[in-house]
Formats: sequence, structure tokens, C-alpha cells
Amino acid sequence: MKKVLYITVLSALILFGSCNKMVNEEPLSEGKLNEFFRSKLDADAAIAGMYGEFQSAMIKTTPTGQHQNTMTWWGEARSDNWERRLAYATNNQNEIDFNGLTANNSFADWTILYSCIGRANLIIKRLPEIKTYVPPGTAGELTPALESSYTAQAYAMRALCYFWIARIWGDAPIRTEPYTDIAQQASQARDPQAKVLQQCKTDLQKAYDLTAKNANPVIFYLGEGAIASIMADVYMWEKDYPNAIIWFKRLFAAKGPTGKVYNSAGVTATGSGGVAADLQPGTTWNTQFLSPATSVETIFTIHWDVLANGCACMSGVSRTTNEPLIRMADPLWTNWPKVSTATYGATVATTDLRVKQTYNITSATNQPIRDRGFWKLYAGTYTAPTATAGYNFVTNVYTSNLVATDQTNVFVTMYRLSAMYLLYAEALNKTGDKTNAVKYLNLIKARAGVPIVLETQFPDQSTLEMAILQERQFELIGEGVRWFDLVRTDRVIEVMDPILKARQLQAGNAQVGWGTDKRRYYWPLSTTVLYSNNLLVQNAPYGGQ
Repeated sequence: MKKVLYITVLSALILFGSCNKMVNEEPLSEGKLNEFFRSKLDADAAIAGMYGEFQSAMIKTTPTGQHQNTMTWWGEARSDNWERRLAYATNNQNEIDFNGLTANNSFADWTILYSCIGRANLIIKRLPEIKTYVPPGTAGELTPALESSYTAQAYAMRALCYFWIARIWGDAPIRTEPYTDIAQQASQARDPQAKVLQQCKTDLQKAYDLTAKNANPVIFYLGEGAIASIMADVYMWEKDYPNAIIWFKRLFAAKGPTGKVYNSAGVTATGSGGVAADLQPGTTWNTQFLSPATSVETIFTIHWDVLANGCACMSGVSRTTNEPLIRMADPLWTNWPKVSTATYGATVATTDLRVKQTYNITSATNQPIRDRGFWKLYAGTYTAPTATAGYNFVTNVYTSNLVATDQTNVFVTMYRLSAMYLLYAEALNKTGDKTNAVKYLNLIKARAGVPIVLETQFPDQSTLEMAILQERQFELIGEGVRWFDLVRTDRVIEVMDPILKARQLQAGNAQVGWGTDKRRYYWPLSTTVLYSNNLLVQNAPYGGQ
């Protein structure tokens, strides 16, 4: 973690991207830190910089970097959603594909998440000072309501970044004060993961208490629904299902971007509520990615503006010429029903409406760059494709209008209601409420146009949990959650061992599988991080422990 002595409006506004129009405003000044946080405009710039840093952390880590969608590498690439494209694989991808991570892997670096935390710390520390420079009722005033909102967002952002860190690396240093002096100690030992998660919950509670309730949210900011979603997610990670349910219901009480309460009937009795009108209709399912502010189920989304940020050249999940490092994994390609003759579990299924709005199903192979192309985040239309040599087409497919441009704005989902309904179903199942767990699972299935399930199909909690996890896999591919689902439910070895053995067989290597060492659920610390902080200790077993 670097010591930061200066902060500029220029860096806040330009270098770190945009969430909405605020972030695109022209810089007004630049100067030393002690000349900053003196007006509302400074506060606006600081908030913009914080969100911009988070955008960079999730989508692209360097100004000229490509394939740096770290949310995919951290949250999915190690799972059964993705695998390397042989013709384009690098050491990073080979390590991930064969579960052979090393400290030299570029995705093992947590620096940018701590940079975002540093910005949040600075906002929390310095926002109260503005009123000493700009008295109430004068030009440039930061009103009490806006100060509370900005402080809440900073607490929530700090919590969100620490939550990512805790899930990826486990133990981590907790810093709640900004670096403002060269004499401050930079090196700091790691705190236990449980303490990091407690810090997340403490911050989120403060954020929730400060946030205006029942307000129409701007979905590019961390408001009431987003804060409740993150808190529920943290409790689910801790397997504290009763507290998770409390926060699910607080989410349900919040408003979405259209002004509709997410699930008003689900706020009271646990397991109540939940209807089709809560969700985006299946035939326009990807509207929540194309125009998230118009969808009833959007909660928190990143807006990547190509003019402000450059190409969102995200490996695997973008539709650009720079995407080919990873492809949809063979088992998922095979098992996700694409046409009416496919099977869905034990039954013959209708077409899953999500499939054609997620990726290119028209190809017989997946070796060329655009085979199995992922177009979930891009506009398109349903058309009957023209047969082309070397491809095996089915009729009535979703064709992306934006197949190979790097000049396209994208909206990247962090939290949405479908994901939270399936997570809620998982919590209900874990607390013995199979009936309502199946009800919420079936809401997602019915919207997708696939057969719903019955309680009698699930003899125990484990089988129902697997059904919920599979539905989350189909629903949320490309959204950075599948790996965390497998770790949270301790299904990594069960799911990944046969996949790793198949990959090892194909590569001519010994079929040792995933192994039994659960310490490998976590990433190693990058060598860069270790060199910058001499009090850090490498995660076992990567350090030879």
C-alpha cells in the first residue's frame, strides 16, 4: 500500500473513469491535500474518484491494460464457467486453468482494491472539514444530507473492497485511516479474515444508518438496496443465515431505479412475497444489462464509458477483438439447454430464454475467436442466421448488433434482484424452509422459460442447494460470482476435481485433479505486494508451509 501525500481534482475526475455525469465534469483545480476538501465540488470530485477507482479495480487495472477484468479472474475464472483458449493462453491463464497459482500471477495483486479503500478513508476523514471552510447557506456548501450520503457511500465502498479482499486472499491488513503524512507506518501485518469481515459489517451498518430510506436510487451509486445486498452477501459468506435473511428483507423494502419497491410483500414474514413482476421479463431479460436504470431489478451497476475510460476489453465477457483469452467451459456449454430438445435436469426443457441473450449458440466449435462469443452486455436482435461453412446453426437465435467494436459503452452488474432471490432461496433452504426456497428458485426458472421444480424432487438440503447453485450459474455467468459460490458452499473440490482431471488428461499431464488442500481456495499474495510490506506473510501453501 503506497503512501499518498497529494490528491488532485484532475486525478479524481479524469484518471479513474465515470459513474455518471458528475464524473465527466471538467477539473476545476489541482493542488495539495491541505487545499482540497474545501467545498462541495471537492467532495463531488473525491466521490467520483472513489467510484472510478472501483471501476478500474473490477474492469481494467492499468490505463493501457487489456483483458484485465479482474472481477472475472477473481470471481469466476477458477470455476467451471470458463477455461483458457489454447491458442491464446498465457502463464496467468495456464496457472488458473490448472489450479497452479503462483505469487507471480498478475491477478494476485490487491493493490488497486487498497487504493480504492484509501480514497474511501480520505473521504470519511476529511468530509466533515468542508463546513469549516464553507458555512451553511453559502455557495459551495456541502449540505448535511449530502455529507451523510457521501459518507455512507464511502463506508459502503470500503466494506465492498474489503469483502472482495477477504474472499480472495482471506486474512488482510485493515486500514481505516488515510495516508496523509510521510512519517506514517506503511507496513502492517494481516488481520484475520473474520476481523476483516467484521469490519465490513461495521462499515455497512454505518452506511445503512446514514443512507436515506425509500429513495429512488441512482444505480451507479451505493444506496439503500446496494448496502443491504452487500450486507446479506457478507452474512451468507459467514453462513449466518438468520442475519442474512434480515438484510434480504431490508433490501426488499428498498426502491429500485424505476421507483418500484423491490419486494414489498417479502418484507414482513420470512419467505413471503416474490412475484414475477419483481423481475425483468424473460424476453427482455438482458435489458437490465443494456439499460439498467430502466429495469425493476437493478441494484448496483458500473457504467464503463468508453470515451472517459477507453475500451472495456474484458476477456471472455466482452464483444471486442481483444477478448479471446478465455471461453465458456466445455461442461457448461454442453449442459446448458440451448434448444427445445435439450434436457433440463431430468425433464425435456423449453428453450432457456437467457441462453440466446447471453452468448453465441450458433457455433459447432469454440476454437475461433468469436465462437461461443459472449454478448450478454450488448444490444442485439432475434434473427434466423444464415448458414456458414464450418458452423452448425439453429434457428431463431439472438444476434448481437455489436460484435467486434471496442468503442461501446457497457454496464457491468454488481448486484441485481435475480441474484439476491437465488441467494435468499439458499438462505431459506439452510434454515429449513424448503417450500419458500423452492418458490424463489422457481421465480427465476419460470422467468427463464424452463420447467419449475417441486419440493419432492429434493430429498435433502444438499440437493436443493446444488439446484440453486446451478441456477445461479446459468443466471449469473459473467457477473463474477460462480467461484465465490463454490467456495462459500464448500463445493470447489466436488465440482472442480473432475474438470481438472479432464484438463490434465487433455494436456498429457498426470491426473491429480484439484487435490484436497482447501487452503488453495485462496489466492497467493503477489510478490509485488509482499515486497511493499515486509510484515506480510504469504498464504499457505504458496509460501511452502
